[in-house]
Amino acid sequence: MVSGRPSLARAGLIVTAAFLASRLLGWVRMAVIGATFPPGSDLDHFFAAFRLPDLMFQLVAAGALSAALVPIVSGLHAHDQDARAWRVASTVTTLVLAVLLVLAILVAIAAPVLVPAFVSFDEAGEQQTVELTRIMLLSPIFLAAAGVATSILNAHGRFAASAIAPLVYNLVIIAAAVFIAPVLGVAGLAVGVVAGAVAHLAVQIRPLRGTGFRYRPEVDLSDPDARQALVLMGPRAIGLGASQLTFVVATSLASGLATGSVSAFTFAFTAFLIPLGIIGIPIGVVTLPSMSRDLARGEIAGYVSLVTRSLRLILFVMLPITALGMVLRLQGVELLFGYGHFGPASVELTASALLILLLALPSEALIAILARAFYAARDTLTPVFAAILAVAINITFGIVAVTVLGLGLGGIALGIALGSWAEALLLLVVLDRRMPTFLPSDVLRAGAPAAAASLVAGVVALAALGAVQGAAGSDIGKATVVLEIVVAGGLGGLVYLAISLALRIPELTTIVRLMSDALPRPGRP
Repeated sequence: MVSGRPSLARAGLIVTAAFLASRLLGWVRMAVIGATFPPGSDLDHFFAAFRLPDLMFQLVAAGALSAALVPIVSGLHAHDQDARAWRVASTVTTLVLAVLLVLAILVAIAAPVLVPAFVSFDEAGEQQTVELTRIMLLSPIFLAAAGVATSILNAHGRFAASAIAPLVYNLVIIAAAVFIAPVLGVAGLAVGVVAGAVAHLAVQIRPLRGTGFRYRPEVDLSDPDARQALVLMGPRAIGLGASQLTFVVATSLASGLATGSVSAFTFAFTAFLIPLGIIGIPIGVVTLPSMSRDLARGEIAGYVSLVTRSLRLILFVMLPITALGMVLRLQGVELLFGYGHFGPASVELTASALLILLLALPSEALIAILARAFYAARDTLTPVFAAILAVAINITFGIVAVTVLGLGLGGIALGIALGSWAEALLLLVVLDRRMPTFLPSDVLRAGAPAAAASLVAGVVALAALGAVQGAAGSDIGKATVVLEIVVAGGLGGLVYLAISLALRIPELTTIVRLMSDALPRPGRP
């Protein structure tokens, strides 16, 4: 994110606030689910059943829509060709929905064969997983339509509605867990997932109409931009599909471990996504349209500056969060999910996976920016190669770690972390070769003092945590957990800020400037 762009900073604040609320609601959703169902058989079956519908969505839509539509619609909008942009969007929407509908029918028929191929449950567990899968096969269709709406809104610089949509999605699933699940059991959660997908689309329809877009069920491949959109979607879909293989394999490996391992990994990954969703992804979301417009206008310097500043900023923020998160992992899991049926054993198992997953937090945040830097240049192929490399590493290592080394969930998580860093570094190297004025050394050099400050902050937090635990004695209630997080996390954070100030790390000033730009002032629109 670049100073001097108040509208971009304000958009970033809106999206970040909405993502924060979404992650908080995502936590509430998982906490309610964990408290309602023991992290074991039924919940393992639900999370496993979610994999096939999610894989469908990732293969056909998901980030592929934004990677294809945002640059094209932004470019056409910048040249006052909205009518053409709407034809392209309608063509893409029609084809995506048709493919998903056919896939849903085929997967529903083949589910009794597909499910046993990737999970190691008993016969009753496999049957329940099949039933839950069939219910949730409707969700990718509505989520894909919602993805089109999000892409068009973001291309027009309208981030509020698309950022709020995930909040509604989470609220609906929470309501299903509270009101439907007690009657239908874990199937009530599956119904909630479908209803949440419908709501995700519904809240964006009115603002979407405000852009002038009117969907027409047409397929017009005579427009070169429509063909290019499909070409751009292909590599991105392959990359996302490859990435989803990580979770399919992780689910398969975890299903062969102790009962509750699938649930524990899912809860750990949910906790991992909270800081990534609050900071990393929003920066990528709001910078993609600006990067696309810069390139469309030939403003290479502005594009490189935006990418570089965003990467430096993301490292400055994510490195201390990683260090403090690793120190306070048990407390974080206990506070997030330790309610009802989610007991000490579940907390320990989830925290053990989270500890290793957090190693990937900075790299995943970098990828959120770097991948979109390529999308802005209408290059979705390079991120695919990087994603495939990451998948090959994490799947190979995960299988060896679990089946040969016996590392359990920690081995699965370590494979994901290694693959993530390989992907981020490869994207940095390729972007350096494509853009001579882009210098990865500037990014990595900026990360060095932040990494050192984060290490010191982590040590201080660990010492403070030990002191609080010593004073609390045998009191391990929620109040003590909160106190541990506030004292240890607070001291660690203050130390990080103090060191950053002493070292004059420029990203600290950037954050202050961005916050100032984002706030409305009298006389400024």
